[in-house]
Amino acid sequence: MRNYELMILFDPNLQDEEKKALLDKIRQTITANKGAIIKTDEWGRRKLAYEIKKFQEALYVLIDFELEPDNIANLESSIKFEEKILRYLLVLGSNKVLKPQPKQPQEKQ
Repeated sequence: MRNYELMILFDPNLQDEEKKALLDKIRQTITANKGAIIKTDEWGRRKLAYEIKKFQEALYVLIDFELEPDNIANLESSIKFEEKILRYLLVLGSNKVLKPQPKQPQEKQ
């Protein structure tokens, strides 16, 4: 299984129940394809860099999950045709956890 990150921009006029139903549908699609949800992070309403479908704001949600690469097409096809999703971005996540490096003392010149 590979790690993926999915950023979804929802219609800002969605009610909480509608957003929750769409997120549940996406989560069920992942788990139905033998995937696992690692984390769901709701960022809330944010201003867009440019207008999308005449909206200047969107509801941002980030989902970290694991899924077999063969099943990604099923997930994307379920997201593409949702009219309440303005945009989405699916990227391959990192398999290793990045740890902060200790600071090196700077040499005096």
